Amino acid sequence: MKITDVVLVRLRLPKDPGRSRLFLRVDTDEGVSGISEAGRSQRLMQVFLDEVVKPLIVGMDPCQPRVIREILALGDGQRATRLPSQVVGAVDVALWDITGKAAGLPLYAVLGGAFRTEIPLYWSRGNGWHKSPQEMLAEVQEGYERGFRAFKIRMDWRDYRQDSDPRKDFALFEACREWLPDEVPLSFDANNGYSVPTAIEQGRRFEQIGIAHFEEPLPQYDLAGLKQVVDALDCAVSSGEQETSAWRIRDMILLGNPDIVQPDVLNVGGISEMLRTYEMCVAANKVVMPHSPNVGANLVASLHAYATVRNAVRPHEFSEEFTGPAEAVADLFAEPIIPDGGIIRLPDRPGLGLELNPDLTPESD
Repeated sequence: MKITDVVLVRLRLPKDPGRSRLFLRVDTDEGVSGISEAGRSQRLMQVFLDEVVKPLIVGMDPCQPRVIREILALGDGQRATRLPSQVVGAVDVALWDITGKAAGLPLYAVLGGAFRTEIPLYWSRGNGWHKSPQEMLAEVQEGYERGFRAFKIRMDWRDYRQDSDPRKDFALFEACREWLPDEVPLSFDANNGYSVPTAIEQGRRFEQIGIAHFEEPLPQYDLAGLKQVVDALDCAVSSGEQETSAWRIRDMILLGNPDIVQPDVLNVGGISEMLRTYEMCVAANKVVMPHSPNVGANLVASLHAYATVRNAVRPHEFSEEFTGPAEAVADLFAEPIIPDGGIIRLPDRPGLGLELNPDLTPESD
């Protein structure tokens, strides 16, 4: 089997025509194709595919995803490619999809086997910086009504808005914590928005009323500060979604020592790099809990990898904010994989278990 093409496919959600999703598809000479999601900019991604990716991998065996990932991320021995990790990640996920389909096995089986195929999810809601406590609570209540039994609220401050409004942030968390039953975990994501002293002060307030984990309290580059926060707090502190390789996550663990490591399947460079990250975390006795605020192919790819880790017992992230409702996204696939009562069940279909809906017509960017 050989790769014949790498193409982009943009599909509009039939039930939500204001939204669309951009897919990357790798085609082969045996008619087997693999898919992933390719970010938002079709024009930029197309340049990377035309100028670098296709000249390097067309003609190669697609069932060598880790080999191809190294070529795209580092080089082919003659030139250093150094492609952005999200470009590499999109190609890598599609190649693993092909590998599973070629083997006739679900991806989790190709990756070594699943410890579980029913994975609980936590309901993740963001943009807290411009929401009132009542607005955020209403969104948490929506998730509870739909059967979710773990939650996270995100502020989406980012590292250029340091310490903007920690009192209001706490008010959002407090409103949701007081409403949720005591046994239902609630986490808080500062999205890189605090300084060290503010993060420690805020974290102690969260601890007093109950927090499952405190995510990205500091700018992602402040690893020394992250260790200060981790050492000062009793609650679990997490980070890692913005790291672009297992090497960067290694440094984050060594220097920042977060309690929970949260790689993103696209940001880190695909399933190949997720596996490397997970193996490293298992050896370091670190809890893993992926970042994945979306619905669709990359969520499913993340779940397949997560299913293979024995101690990956915490809920996996789930959010519809950037992709649209799960029921609307489902129309993009011939046999969708969507949550049922706050749980996703991975099917035993080959590869990711997803095929694009053949009845939908791709559109141009």
